[in-house]
Amino acid sequence: MARLEHAIGIDIGGGSTKIGLVSSDGAIIDRDRVTYDDLESADAIMGRVADACLAMLARNAEIDPVGAGIGFPGPIHPGNMSGMLGNVPALNDMPLAERMAALISKPTRMENDASAAGIAEARFGGHKAARRQLLVTVGTGIGVAFTVDGLPFVTSDGSLGNAGHLIVNALDPKRCRLGCLGCLESVASGEALDARAGEQAAMDPSGTIARSAATRGQAAGTQDIVACALAGDPHAVRMLDETGRWLGRASASWAHIFAPDLILVGGGVSAAGALLLGPIEREARQCGLEMYLKDTRFGLASLGNDAGIIGAASQFLQNT
Repeated sequence: MARLEHAIGIDIGGGSTKIGLVSSDGAIIDRDRVTYDDLESADAIMGRVADACLAMLARNAEIDPVGAGIGFPGPIHPGNMSGMLGNVPALNDMPLAERMAALISKPTRMENDASAAGIAEARFGGHKAARRQLLVTVGTGIGVAFTVDGLPFVTSDGSLGNAGHLIVNALDPKRCRLGCLGCLESVASGEALDARAGEQAAMDPSGTIARSAATRGQAAGTQDIVACALAGDPHAVRMLDETGRWLGRASASWAHIFAPDLILVGGGVSAAGALLLGPIEREARQCGLEMYLKDTRFGLASLGNDAGIIGAASQFLQNT
């Protein structure tokens, strides 16, 4: 048996960063999570992440990782050292890879987080037989990654551009957080569902969504829609159905361009399972061209929140 290599995976997110020590067979040997205020300074955030990495290395002294990979929630500048338009403003345009390499004394690279998750699903997920895989992550925003034979297909800035901002309804007056009018993120992201949950809770303070939020002691949001839909609430089911239909139209458009064997849906909203995946597939097949979709399968991503860690680490693992 070939000797396993190891690398550190750093998955940066808004409010927290997940860290894992990953082997070349895709297993996470050790993990940690660092929380912070998005308004903290870059030095404070990176210092905390580096300290967690060093503590992990100390706990696993028998393992010598070949490097550390960072998954960044935004486009990557040429040179693979910094990113932009992420959801942690302090980290934009900062040489994160160079800074982290100096702090932990390991070579460090960066990858767009959606691309990283796509790599992980293609190589280590439950659908490895698919050669051409399109991963759509539906969380606060919408990430899209396309892999061919386990390698990321990149058009610009370390990703498929910003495919989550595909224009699907230009007549919609709502803009997404980056300013697009009628893009997919503005109507089908977790952020859009948060807004719908708040509207429904305000309109029906005694309804299931409002009561779910009250039980959590927080404002109504996507988590409440998913939980209530799974419990059978018709309002929540209808919201997920509408979200799925928008995602299905987008999926048909992506299929016309990339001809994937498999379209996977991941991210936090995918916890709704068939209540989200069903409308996506139905709408895609209804709207799209059969010649591109007849052999395309639809499924749920299998690695969950671990995909970002595993994919980031994969930048250094031997099977890359």
